[in-house]
Amino acid sequence: MPKPLAYSYIRMSTDVQLKGDSLRRQTEASEAYAAENNLELVRDFELEDIGVSAFKGLNVSQGALGLFLKAVEERLIPSGSYLLVESLDRLSRERPHTATALFLQILEAGVHIVTLADKRLYRSDSNDLADILVSVIIMSRAFEESQTKSMRVSAAWQNKRNNAASRKLTKVAPAWLRLSDDRTAFEIVDQKAALVKKIFEYADEGRGSNQIARKLNVEKVEPITESNGWHESYITKILTNRAAIGEYQPHHYVANKRIPSGDPVLDYYPSIIDREQFDRVQYGRKVRRVRGAGRKGNRHVNLFSGVAKCGYCGASMMVIDKGAKPKGGVYLRCDSARRGFRCDAGSWQLEHFETAFLFFVKELDLTALLNSKGQKAERQQLETSTLNKRSQRDAALGQRDKLLELLLQPSASASYFVEKVDELSGKISTLECEIGVLHEQVSKLTALSTDAQVDVLDWIRSIKTENDGVENRIRIADWIRLNIRELIVFPDGLDGEQAATAAERLSPAGRRQFSVSFENGVFRTVRLQGSDPTSFEFAVYADEAGWELENEDGSVEEWKDPVIDSE
Repeated sequence: MPKPLAYSYIRMSTDVQLKGDSLRRQTEASEAYAAENNLELVRDFELEDIGVSAFKGLNVSQGALGLFLKAVEERLIPSGSYLLVESLDRLSRERPHTATALFLQILEAGVHIVTLADKRLYRSDSNDLADILVSVIIMSRAFEESQTKSMRVSAAWQNKRNNAASRKLTKVAPAWLRLSDDRTAFEIVDQKAALVKKIFEYADEGRGSNQIARKLNVEKVEPITESNGWHESYITKILTNRAAIGEYQPHHYVANKRIPSGDPVLDYYPSIIDREQFDRVQYGRKVRRVRGAGRKGNRHVNLFSGVAKCGYCGASMMVIDKGAKPKGGVYLRCDSARRGFRCDAGSWQLEHFETAFLFFVKELDLTALLNSKGQKAERQQLETSTLNKRSQRDAALGQRDKLLELLLQPSASASYFVEKVDELSGKISTLECEIGVLHEQVSKLTALSTDAQVDVLDWIRSIKTENDGVENRIRIADWIRLNIRELIVFPDGLDGEQAATAAERLSPAGRRQFSVSFENGVFRTVRLQGSDPTSFEFAVYADEAGWELENEDGSVEEWKDPVIDSE
Protein backbone atom coordinates (compact mmCIF):
# COMPACT_ATOMS: atom_id res chain seq x y z
CA MET A 1 0.00 0.00 0.00
CA PRO A 2 1.52 3.38 -1.01
CA LYS A 3 2.40 5.86 1.70
CA PRO A 4 0.22 8.97 2.10
CA LEU A 5 1.76 12.03 0.47
CA ALA A 6 3.07 14.94 2.57
CA TYR A 7 3.62 18.48 1.24
CA SER A 8 5.91 20.82 3.15
CA TYR A 9 4.86 24.48 3.08
CA ILE A 10 7.54 27.00 4.06
CA ARG A 11 6.85 30.71 4.35
CA MET A 12 9.20 33.49 5.45
CA SER A 13 8.19 37.13 5.25
CA THR A 14 11.69 38.64 5.09
CA ASP A 15 15.06 37.93 3.53
CA VAL A 16 16.57 38.22 7.02
CA GLN A 17 14.85 34.97 7.97
CA LEU A 18 16.21 33.35 4.82
CA LYS A 19 19.75 34.35 5.76
CA GLY A 20 19.19 32.96 9.25
CA ASP A 21 18.11 29.49 10.41
CA SER A 22 14.40 29.55 9.51
CA LEU A 23 14.63 27.76 6.14
CA ARG A 24 16.83 24.95 7.44
CA ARG A 25 14.71 24.53 10.58
CA GLN A 26 11.41 24.24 8.69
CA THR A 27 12.88 21.89 6.06
CA GLU A 28 14.42 19.51 8.60
CA ALA A 29 11.25 19.47 10.71
CA SER A 30 9.20 18.41 7.68
CA GLU A 31 11.62 15.63 6.77
CA ALA A 32 11.67 14.35 10.37
CA TYR A 33 7.87 14.29 10.71
CA ALA A 34 7.43 12.48 7.40
CA ALA A 35 9.95 9.83 8.41
CA GLU A 36 8.44 9.33 11.88
CA ASN A 37 4.87 8.97 10.54
CA ASN A 38 5.57 6.83 7.45
CA LEU A 39 4.68 9.61 4.97
CA GLU A 40 6.18 10.19 1.54
CA LEU A 41 7.49 13.76 1.41
CA VAL A 42 6.80 15.24 -2.05
CA ARG A 43 9.90 17.07 -3.26
CA ASP A 44 8.96 17.99 -6.84
CA PHE A 45 6.13 20.35 -5.76
CA GLU A 46 7.95 23.31 -4.20
CA LEU A 47 5.79 25.07 -1.65
CA GLU A 48 7.90 28.05 -0.63
CA ASP A 49 6.79 31.66 -0.18
CA ILE A 50 9.98 33.58 0.55
CA GLY A 51 9.53 37.27 1.35
CA VAL A 52 5.74 36.98 0.95
CA SER A 53 3.38 38.38 3.58
CA ALA A 54 0.59 36.29 5.08
CA PHE A 55 -0.78 39.36 6.92
CA LYS A 56 -2.21 40.67 3.65
CA GLY A 57 -2.94 37.25 2.16
CA LEU A 58 -0.39 37.57 -0.64
CA ASN A 59 0.76 33.97 -0.12
CA VAL A 60 -2.75 32.89 -1.17
CA SER A 61 -3.49 35.46 -3.88
CA GLN A 62 -0.03 35.50 -5.48
CA GLY A 63 2.11 32.85 -3.82
CA ALA A 64 2.82 29.14 -3.70
CA LEU A 65 0.06 28.43 -1.17
CA GLY A 66 -2.48 29.72 -3.69
CA LEU A 67 -1.11 27.30 -6.31
CA PHE A 68 -1.43 24.45 -3.80
CA LEU A 69 -5.06 25.34 -3.07
CA LYS A 70 -5.82 25.42 -6.79
CA ALA A 71 -4.23 21.98 -7.21
CA VAL A 72 -6.38 20.71 -4.30
CA GLU A 73 -9.55 22.07 -5.94
CA GLU A 74 -8.64 20.40 -9.23
CA ARG A 75 -8.06 17.10 -7.34
CA LEU A 76 -4.40 17.01 -8.35
CA ILE A 77 -3.60 16.55 -4.66
CA PRO A 78 -4.94 13.14 -3.46
CA SER A 79 -7.48 13.11 -0.63
CA GLY A 80 -5.82 12.04 2.62
CA SER A 81 -2.60 13.96 1.89
CA TYR A 82 -0.82 15.99 4.58
CA LEU A 83 0.17 19.68 4.55
CA LEU A 84 3.13 20.26 6.88
CA VAL A 85 3.62 23.78 8.28
CA GLU A 86 5.76 25.05 11.15
CA SER A 87 2.71 26.71 12.73
CA LEU A 88 -0.71 27.94 11.70
CA ASP A 89 0.53 31.55 11.41
CA ARG A 90 2.62 30.37 8.43
CA LEU A 91 -0.67 29.74 6.60
CA SER A 92 -2.30 33.06 7.40
CA ARG A 93 -2.00 36.19 9.51
CA GLU A 94 -5.18 37.75 8.17
CA ARG A 95 -8.29 38.51 10.20
CA PRO A 96 -9.51 35.51 12.22
CA HIS A 97 -12.62 34.80 10.11
CA THR A 98 -10.56 34.93 6.89
CA ALA A 99 -7.80 32.75 8.32
CA THR A 100 -10.29 30.24 9.76
CA ALA A 101 -12.06 29.99 6.40
CA LEU A 102 -8.73 29.13 4.74
CA PHE A 103 -7.99 26.52 7.45
CA LEU A 104 -11.41 24.87 6.99
CA GLN A 105 -11.14 25.04 3.18
CA ILE A 106 -8.02 22.88 3.28
CA LEU A 107 -9.59 20.36 5.66
CA GLU A 108 -12.84 20.21 3.64
CA ALA A 109 -10.77 19.31 0.57
CA GLY A 110 -9.58 16.16 2.35
CA VAL A 111 -6.09 17.40 3.26
CA HIS A 112 -4.82 16.98 6.84
CA ILE A 113 -2.84 19.86 8.40
CA VAL A 114 0.16 19.27 10.66
CA THR A 115 1.81 22.01 12.75
CA LEU A 116 5.41 20.91 13.23
CA ALA A 117 6.20 23.17 16.19
CA ASP A 118 3.83 21.24 18.48
CA LYS A 119 3.31 18.18 16.22
CA ARG A 120 -0.44 18.71 16.35
CA LEU A 121 -2.50 16.95 13.69
CA TYR A 122 -5.74 18.52 12.41
CA ARG A 123 -7.50 15.72 10.55
CA SER A 124 -9.84 16.45 7.66
CA ASP A 125 -12.20 13.67 8.77
CA SER A 126 -12.35 14.80 12.42
CA ASN A 127 -15.44 16.27 14.09
CA ASP A 128 -13.48 17.51 17.11
CA LEU A 129 -14.67 21.08 17.88
CA ALA A 130 -11.55 21.64 19.99
CA ASP A 131 -9.39 21.57 16.84
CA ILE A 132 -11.38 24.42 15.32
CA LEU A 133 -11.34 26.47 18.54
CA VAL A 134 -7.58 26.01 18.94
CA SER A 135 -6.98 27.07 15.32
CA VAL A 136 -9.15 30.20 15.74
CA ILE A 137 -7.29 31.23 18.91
CA ILE A 138 -3.85 30.68 17.35
CA MET A 139 -4.62 32.54 14.14
CA SER A 140 -6.38 35.36 16.02
CA ARG A 141 -3.23 35.88 18.07
CA ALA A 142 -1.11 35.83 14.88
CA PHE A 143 -3.31 38.53 13.34
CA GLU A 144 -3.07 40.73 16.43
CA GLU A 145 0.72 40.40 16.48
CA SER A 146 1.00 41.34 12.80
CA GLN A 147 -1.44 44.22 13.19
CA THR A 148 0.51 45.59 16.16
CA LYS A 149 3.77 45.27 14.26
CA SER A 150 2.27 47.01 11.22
CA MET A 151 0.98 49.87 13.39
CA ARG A 152 4.36 50.27 15.06
CA VAL A 153 6.20 50.36 11.74
CA SER A 154 3.69 52.86 10.31
CA ALA A 155 3.98 55.03 13.42
CA ALA A 156 7.77 54.91 13.25
CA TRP A 157 7.74 56.02 9.62
CA GLN A 158 5.17 58.72 10.36
CA ASN A 159 7.42 60.00 13.14
CA LYS A 160 10.31 60.06 10.66
CA ARG A 161 8.17 62.04 8.20
CA ASN A 162 7.18 64.53 10.91
CA ASN A 163 10.84 65.13 11.70
CA ALA A 164 12.03 65.10 8.10
CA ALA A 165 13.12 68.74 8.32
CA SER A 166 15.71 67.97 11.03
CA ARG A 167 16.60 64.36 10.31
CA LYS A 168 16.28 62.50 7.01
CA LEU A 169 14.11 59.41 6.70
CA THR A 170 16.60 57.31 4.77
CA LYS A 171 20.03 57.60 3.20
CA VAL A 172 18.53 56.70 -0.18
CA ALA A 173 18.70 59.77 -2.41
CA PRO A 174 18.86 60.75 -6.09
CA ALA A 175 22.21 60.15 -7.76
CA TRP A 176 23.14 63.85 -7.65
CA LEU A 177 22.84 64.01 -3.83
CA ARG A 178 24.47 62.33 -0.85
CA LEU A 179 23.48 62.21 2.83
CA SER A 180 25.67 64.18 5.22
CA ASP A 181 27.57 62.33 7.94
CA ASP A 182 25.23 63.60 10.68
CA ARG A 183 22.14 62.53 8.61
CA THR A 184 20.57 65.99 8.94
CA ALA A 185 20.90 67.15 5.33
CA PHE A 186 21.61 66.11 1.77
CA GLU A 187 24.63 67.54 -0.02
CA ILE A 188 24.77 68.31 -3.75
CA VAL A 189 27.30 66.40 -5.82
CA ASP A 190 28.24 69.33 -8.05
CA GLN A 191 29.40 67.48 -11.17
CA LYS A 192 26.36 65.20 -11.28
CA ALA A 193 23.92 68.03 -10.47
CA ALA A 194 25.38 70.12 -13.31
CA LEU A 195 24.72 67.25 -15.70
CA VAL A 196 21.11 66.91 -14.48
CA LYS A 197 20.64 70.65 -15.07
CA LYS A 198 21.99 70.23 -18.61
CA ILE A 199 19.49 67.39 -19.22
CA PHE A 200 16.63 69.66 -18.14
CA GLU A 201 17.94 72.40 -20.44
CA TYR A 202 17.95 69.96 -23.36
CA ALA A 203 14.36 68.94 -22.53
CA ASP A 204 13.34 72.60 -22.18
CA GLU A 205 14.64 73.17 -25.71
CA GLY A 206 12.29 70.47 -26.99
CA ARG A 207 14.48 67.36 -27.00
CA GLY A 208 12.87 64.07 -26.08
CA SER A 209 14.43 61.46 -23.78
CA ASN A 210 15.72 59.40 -26.70
CA GLN A 211 17.41 62.41 -28.30
CA ILE A 212 19.01 63.45 -25.01
CA ALA A 213 20.31 59.94 -24.30
CA ARG A 214 21.74 59.68 -27.80
CA LYS A 215 23.43 63.09 -27.58
CA LEU A 216 25.09 62.23 -24.24
CA ASN A 217 26.27 58.87 -25.57
CA VAL A 218 27.67 60.39 -28.77
CA GLU A 219 29.50 63.01 -26.72
CA LYS A 220 30.82 60.21 -24.46
CA VAL A 221 29.44 61.80 -21.28
CA GLU A 222 29.84 59.48 -18.29
CA PRO A 223 26.52 58.40 -16.66
CA ILE A 224 25.83 59.60 -13.11
CA THR A 225 25.17 56.00 -12.02
CA GLU A 226 26.86 52.70 -12.82
CA SER A 227 25.45 51.94 -16.26
CA ASN A 228 26.47 50.93 -19.76
CA GLY A 229 25.79 54.36 -21.20
CA TRP A 230 22.69 56.56 -21.13
CA HIS A 231 19.25 55.05 -21.66
CA GLU A 232 15.98 56.71 -22.65
CA SER A 233 14.24 55.27 -19.57
CA TYR A 234 16.76 56.81 -17.17
CA ILE A 235 16.54 60.23 -18.83
CA THR A 236 12.75 60.02 -18.40
CA LYS A 237 13.22 59.07 -14.75
CA ILE A 238 15.42 62.14 -14.17
CA LEU A 239 13.05 64.51 -15.97
CA THR A 240 9.99 63.34 -14.04
CA ASN A 241 11.67 63.07 -10.63
CA ARG A 242 10.28 65.80 -8.37
CA ALA A 243 13.35 65.45 -6.17
CA ALA A 244 14.95 67.86 -8.66
CA ILE A 245 12.74 70.61 -7.18
CA GLY A 246 13.29 69.38 -3.62
CA GLU A 247 10.23 67.17 -3.07
CA TYR A 248 10.22 63.74 -1.45
CA GLN A 249 7.23 61.43 -1.85
CA PRO A 250 7.05 58.67 0.81
CA HIS A 251 5.63 55.34 -0.36
CA HIS A 252 4.28 52.16 1.13
CA TYR A 253 3.32 48.79 -0.31
CA VAL A 254 -0.23 47.61 -0.93
CA ALA A 255 -0.74 44.19 -2.56
CA ASN A 256 2.97 44.17 -3.39
CA LYS A 257 2.66 47.48 -5.27
CA ARG A 258 4.50 50.64 -4.29
CA ILE A 259 2.05 53.53 -3.93
CA PRO A 260 2.39 57.10 -2.56
CA SER A 261 1.84 57.47 1.17
CA GLY A 262 0.58 60.86 2.23
CA ASP A 263 1.51 64.24 0.83
CA PRO A 264 4.96 64.99 -0.59
CA VAL A 265 7.52 66.46 1.83
CA LEU A 266 8.45 69.87 0.43
CA ASP A 267 12.05 71.14 0.60
CA TYR A 268 13.21 67.72 1.77
CA TYR A 269 16.05 67.73 -0.77
CA PRO A 270 18.06 70.74 -1.93
CA SER A 271 16.44 71.98 -5.14
CA ILE A 272 18.64 72.07 -8.25
CA ILE A 273 15.92 72.95 -10.84
CA ASP A 274 13.57 75.96 -10.85
CA ARG A 275 9.92 75.04 -10.37
CA GLU A 276 9.01 77.03 -13.50
CA GLN A 277 11.43 75.09 -15.68
CA PHE A 278 10.31 71.76 -14.19
CA ASP A 279 6.64 72.52 -14.93
CA ARG A 280 7.51 73.73 -18.40
CA VAL A 281 9.35 70.49 -19.16
CA GLN A 282 6.45 68.36 -17.85
CA TYR A 283 3.90 70.21 -19.97
CA GLY A 284 6.14 69.97 -23.04
CA ARG A 285 6.53 66.22 -22.57
CA LYS A 286 2.76 65.85 -22.18
CA VAL A 287 2.08 67.74 -25.42
CA ARG A 288 4.70 65.77 -27.33
CA ARG A 289 3.09 62.51 -26.21
CA VAL A 290 -0.24 63.68 -27.65
CA ARG A 291 0.99 65.34 -30.83
CA GLY A 292 4.04 63.23 -31.59
CA ALA A 293 7.66 63.72 -30.70
CA GLY A 294 9.02 64.00 -34.24
CA ARG A 295 11.73 61.96 -35.86
CA LYS A 296 14.43 60.75 -33.52
CA GLY A 297 17.23 60.95 -36.06
CA ASN A 298 19.44 63.95 -36.74
CA ARG A 299 19.26 64.26 -40.52
CA HIS A 300 15.77 65.77 -40.70
CA VAL A 301 13.97 67.15 -37.64
CA ASN A 302 10.37 67.28 -38.83
CA LEU A 303 9.09 70.65 -37.59
CA PHE A 304 5.48 69.60 -38.11
CA SER A 305 5.36 66.04 -36.75
CA GLY A 306 2.01 65.21 -35.18
CA VAL A 307 0.60 68.64 -36.14
CA ALA A 308 0.41 68.86 -39.95
CA LYS A 309 -2.62 67.19 -41.55
CA CYS A 310 -3.67 66.71 -45.16
CA GLY A 311 -6.34 69.24 -46.14
CA TYR A 312 -8.04 66.72 -48.46
CA CYS A 313 -8.34 63.59 -46.30
CA GLY A 314 -7.14 64.53 -42.82
CA ALA A 315 -4.23 62.05 -42.69
CA SER A 316 -0.88 63.03 -41.18
CA MET A 317 1.68 64.76 -43.37
CA MET A 318 5.01 62.89 -43.39
CA VAL A 319 8.55 63.85 -44.37
CA ILE A 320 9.58 61.78 -47.41
CA ASP A 321 13.24 61.60 -48.45
CA LYS A 322 13.53 60.65 -52.14
CA GLY A 323 17.30 60.75 -52.22
CA ALA A 324 19.75 63.18 -53.81
CA LYS A 325 18.71 65.88 -56.26
CA PRO A 326 18.03 66.65 -59.07
CA LYS A 327 15.54 63.77 -59.27
CA GLY A 328 15.23 63.32 -55.51
CA GLY A 329 14.69 65.69 -52.63
CA VAL A 330 12.88 65.93 -49.31
CA TYR A 331 9.11 66.46 -49.39
CA LEU A 332 6.09 66.83 -47.13
CA ARG A 333 3.39 64.41 -48.23
CA CYS A 334 0.09 62.96 -47.06
CA ASP A 335 0.68 59.51 -45.61
CA SER A 336 -2.51 58.12 -47.16
CA ALA A 337 -1.52 59.45 -50.59
CA ARG A 338 1.95 57.96 -50.12
CA ARG A 339 0.30 54.58 -49.53
CA GLY A 340 -2.22 55.08 -52.34
CA PHE A 341 -5.11 54.89 -49.89
CA ARG A 342 -8.15 57.08 -50.70
CA CYS A 343 -6.08 60.20 -51.41
CA ASP A 344 -4.10 61.37 -54.43
CA ALA A 345 -2.66 64.62 -53.03
CA GLY A 346 0.67 65.71 -54.39
CA SER A 347 3.77 66.44 -52.31
CA TRP A 348 5.22 69.77 -51.24
CA GLN A 349 8.96 70.33 -51.26
CA LEU A 350 9.89 70.57 -47.58
CA GLU A 351 12.28 73.50 -47.93
CA HIS A 352 9.65 75.49 -49.87
CA PHE A 353 6.90 74.76 -47.32
CA GLU A 354 9.12 75.46 -44.29
CA THR A 355 10.22 78.80 -45.72
CA ALA A 356 6.62 79.81 -46.45
CA PHE A 357 5.42 78.74 -43.01
CA LEU A 358 8.22 80.43 -41.07
CA PHE A 359 7.96 83.59 -43.16
CA PHE A 360 4.21 84.10 -42.95
CA VAL A 361 3.33 82.67 -39.52
CA LYS A 362 4.36 85.77 -37.59
CA GLU A 363 3.21 84.36 -34.25
CA LEU A 364 6.42 82.32 -34.36
CA ASP A 365 9.05 84.97 -33.68
CA LEU A 366 12.27 83.30 -34.83
CA THR A 367 14.43 86.18 -33.62
CA ALA A 368 13.10 85.95 -30.07
CA LEU A 369 12.99 82.15 -30.05
CA LEU A 370 16.50 81.49 -31.36
CA ASN A 371 18.42 84.53 -30.18
CA SER A 372 19.81 84.35 -26.64
CA LYS A 373 19.49 88.15 -26.26
CA GLY A 374 16.65 90.61 -26.27
CA GLN A 375 13.22 89.56 -25.10
CA LYS A 376 13.88 85.85 -24.61
CA ALA A 377 13.73 85.88 -20.77
CA GLU A 378 10.49 87.89 -20.68
CA ARG A 379 8.92 85.76 -23.39
CA GLN A 380 9.94 82.53 -21.64
CA GLN A 381 8.40 83.73 -18.37
CA LEU A 382 5.12 84.56 -20.12
CA GLU A 383 5.07 81.20 -21.90
CA THR A 384 5.76 79.38 -18.61
CA SER A 385 2.82 81.18 -16.98
CA THR A 386 0.67 80.27 -19.99
CA LEU A 387 1.64 76.59 -19.75
CA ASN A 388 0.82 76.54 -16.02
CA LYS A 389 -2.59 78.10 -16.65
CA ARG A 390 -3.27 75.57 -19.42
CA SER A 391 -2.38 72.70 -17.07
CA GLN A 392 -4.80 74.04 -14.44
CA ARG A 393 -7.51 74.49 -17.08
CA ASP A 394 -7.01 70.96 -18.45
CA ALA A 395 -7.17 69.52 -14.91
CA ALA A 396 -10.38 71.43 -14.21
CA LEU A 397 -11.88 70.24 -17.50
CA GLY A 398 -11.06 66.64 -16.55
CA GLN A 399 -12.64 67.06 -13.11
CA ARG A 400 -15.77 68.57 -14.65
CA ASP A 401 -16.08 65.70 -17.13
CA LYS A 402 -15.87 63.16 -14.29
CA LEU A 403 -18.54 65.02 -12.33
CA LEU A 404 -20.82 65.08 -15.37
CA GLU A 405 -20.39 61.30 -15.68
CA LEU A 406 -21.29 60.85 -12.00
CA LEU A 407 -24.31 63.08 -12.47
CA LEU A 408 -25.73 60.50 -14.88
CA GLN A 409 -25.68 57.81 -12.17
CA PRO A 410 -29.13 56.98 -10.71
CA SER A 411 -28.00 57.53 -7.13
CA ALA A 412 -26.30 60.85 -7.80
CA SER A 413 -27.15 63.87 -5.72
CA ALA A 414 -28.06 66.29 -8.51
CA SER A 415 -27.88 69.50 -6.48
CA TYR A 416 -24.41 68.69 -5.13
CA PHE A 417 -22.93 67.76 -8.52
CA VAL A 418 -24.55 70.69 -10.34
CA GLU A 419 -23.04 73.07 -7.77
CA LYS A 420 -19.59 71.54 -8.25
CA VAL A 421 -19.90 71.62 -12.06
CA ASP A 422 -20.86 75.30 -11.93
CA GLU A 423 -17.92 75.99 -9.63
CA LEU A 424 -15.49 74.28 -12.01
CA SER A 425 -17.04 75.99 -15.04
CA GLY A 426 -16.42 79.36 -13.39
CA LYS A 427 -12.82 78.39 -12.66
CA ILE A 428 -12.34 77.27 -16.28
CA SER A 429 -13.74 80.56 -17.59
CA THR A 430 -11.40 82.54 -15.33
CA LEU A 431 -8.40 80.52 -16.47
CA GLU A 432 -9.39 80.96 -20.13
CA CYS A 433 -9.47 84.74 -19.60
CA GLU A 434 -6.07 84.68 -17.87
CA ILE A 435 -4.64 82.58 -20.72
CA GLY A 436 -6.04 85.08 -23.20
CA VAL A 437 -4.32 87.99 -21.40
CA LEU A 438 -1.01 86.11 -21.40
CA HIS A 439 -1.36 85.35 -25.11
CA GLU A 440 -1.99 89.05 -25.73
CA GLN A 441 1.25 89.92 -23.93
CA VAL A 442 3.18 87.29 -25.90
CA SER A 443 1.68 88.61 -29.15
CA LYS A 444 2.96 92.09 -28.38
CA LEU A 445 6.46 90.72 -27.89
CA THR A 446 6.37 88.61 -31.05
CA ALA A 447 4.88 91.19 -33.45
CA LEU A 448 7.34 91.54 -36.36
CA SER A 449 7.76 94.77 -38.28
CA THR A 450 8.32 94.97 -42.05
CA ASP A 451 11.95 95.96 -41.47
CA ALA A 452 12.59 92.70 -39.57
CA GLN A 453 11.60 90.42 -42.45
CA VAL A 454 15.18 90.31 -43.75
CA ASP A 455 16.25 88.98 -40.35
CA VAL A 456 13.55 86.31 -40.60
CA LEU A 457 14.95 85.08 -43.89
CA ASP A 458 18.41 84.98 -42.33
CA TRP A 459 17.08 82.83 -39.50
CA ILE A 460 15.28 80.56 -41.97
CA ARG A 461 18.54 80.04 -43.87
CA SER A 462 20.40 79.40 -40.60
CA ILE A 463 18.27 76.39 -39.60
CA LYS A 464 19.47 74.56 -42.72
CA THR A 465 23.13 74.57 -41.64
CA GLU A 466 24.74 71.44 -40.22
CA ASN A 467 26.01 72.88 -36.93
CA ASP A 468 23.35 75.04 -35.26
CA GLY A 469 20.59 73.94 -37.62
CA VAL A 470 19.56 70.81 -35.71
CA GLU A 471 19.56 72.61 -32.34
CA ASN A 472 17.39 75.43 -33.69
CA ARG A 473 15.05 73.09 -35.55
CA ILE A 474 14.40 71.23 -32.30
CA ARG A 475 13.45 74.51 -30.60
CA ILE A 476 11.14 75.48 -33.45
CA ALA A 477 9.50 72.03 -33.60
CA ASP A 478 8.83 72.14 -29.87
CA TRP A 479 7.28 75.64 -30.11
CA ILE A 480 5.00 74.44 -32.92
CA ARG A 481 3.78 71.42 -30.93
CA LEU A 482 3.16 73.55 -27.83
CA ASN A 483 1.35 76.43 -29.53
CA ILE A 484 -0.35 75.17 -32.69
CA ARG A 485 -3.62 73.31 -32.40
CA GLU A 486 -3.96 72.37 -36.06
CA LEU A 487 -2.02 72.84 -39.31
CA ILE A 488 -3.93 71.98 -42.48
CA VAL A 489 -1.90 71.63 -45.69
CA PHE A 490 -3.23 71.83 -49.27
CA PRO A 491 -0.31 70.86 -51.55
CA ASP A 492 -2.49 71.21 -54.67
CA GLY A 493 -4.45 74.31 -53.69
CA LEU A 494 -8.21 74.67 -53.37
CA ASP A 495 -9.14 75.16 -57.01
CA GLY A 496 -11.10 71.99 -57.48
CA GLU A 497 -8.88 69.70 -59.52
CA GLN A 498 -5.48 69.09 -58.01
CA ALA A 499 -2.41 69.99 -60.06
CA ALA A 500 -0.95 66.99 -61.84
CA THR A 501 2.75 67.87 -61.63
CA ALA A 502 5.13 69.76 -59.42
CA ALA A 503 5.71 72.22 -62.28
CA GLU A 504 2.00 73.06 -62.35
CA ARG A 505 1.90 73.50 -58.58
CA LEU A 506 4.85 75.92 -58.65
CA SER A 507 3.72 77.81 -61.72
CA PRO A 508 2.30 81.34 -61.37
CA ALA A 509 -1.15 79.77 -61.63
CA GLY A 510 -0.38 77.18 -58.92
CA ARG A 511 -1.84 78.33 -55.60
CA ARG A 512 -0.80 76.11 -52.73
CA GLN A 513 -2.33 76.90 -49.40
CA PHE A 514 -2.01 76.16 -45.68
CA SER A 515 -4.08 77.10 -42.64
CA VAL A 516 -2.96 77.19 -39.03
CA SER A 517 -4.96 77.60 -35.82
CA PHE A 518 -3.35 78.36 -32.47
CA GLU A 519 -4.15 77.38 -28.90
CA ASN A 520 -5.11 81.01 -28.19
CA GLY A 521 -7.83 80.96 -30.86
CA VAL A 522 -5.89 82.90 -33.50
CA PHE A 523 -6.29 81.60 -37.05
CA ARG A 524 -4.14 82.27 -40.12
CA THR A 525 -4.39 80.97 -43.68
CA VAL A 526 -2.02 81.76 -46.56
CA ARG A 527 -2.41 81.14 -50.29
CA LEU A 528 0.95 81.21 -52.06
CA GLN A 529 1.61 82.28 -55.61
CA GLY A 530 4.25 80.73 -57.88
CA SER A 531 7.59 79.27 -56.92
CA ASP A 532 8.66 82.00 -54.47
CA PRO A 533 7.71 80.80 -50.93
CA THR A 534 7.54 84.43 -49.74
CA SER A 535 5.12 85.50 -52.47
CA PHE A 536 1.43 85.18 -51.76
CA GLU A 537 -1.92 85.85 -53.31
CA PHE A 538 -3.56 86.62 -49.99
CA ALA A 539 -3.19 85.96 -46.26
CA VAL A 540 -6.16 85.85 -43.88
CA TYR A 541 -5.72 86.52 -40.17
CA ALA A 542 -8.43 86.14 -37.53
CA ASP A 543 -8.69 86.73 -33.80
CA GLU A 544 -11.45 87.78 -31.40
CA ALA A 545 -11.63 91.19 -33.08
CA GLY A 546 -12.57 89.70 -36.43
CA TRP A 547 -11.04 88.76 -39.78
CA GLU A 548 -8.46 90.67 -41.78
CA LEU A 549 -7.33 90.09 -45.36
CA GLU A 550 -3.78 91.05 -46.31
CA ASN A 551 -3.35 91.53 -50.05
CA GLU A 552 -0.21 91.06 -52.13
CA ASP A 553 0.35 94.82 -52.23
CA GLY A 554 0.47 94.92 -48.43
CA SER A 555 -2.96 96.49 -47.95
CA VAL A 556 -5.25 95.14 -45.21
CA GLU A 557 -9.02 95.02 -45.37
CA GLU A 558 -11.90 93.36 -43.53
CA TRP A 559 -12.32 89.87 -44.91
CA LYS A 560 -15.69 88.31 -45.63
CA ASP A 561 -16.11 84.62 -46.32
CA PRO A 562 -17.80 84.37 -49.75
CA VAL A 563 -19.53 81.13 -48.78
CA ILE A 564 -21.00 82.49 -45.54
CA ASP A 565 -21.95 85.87 -46.99
CA SER A 566 -23.74 84.33 -49.97
CA GLU A 567 -26.11 82.35 -47.74
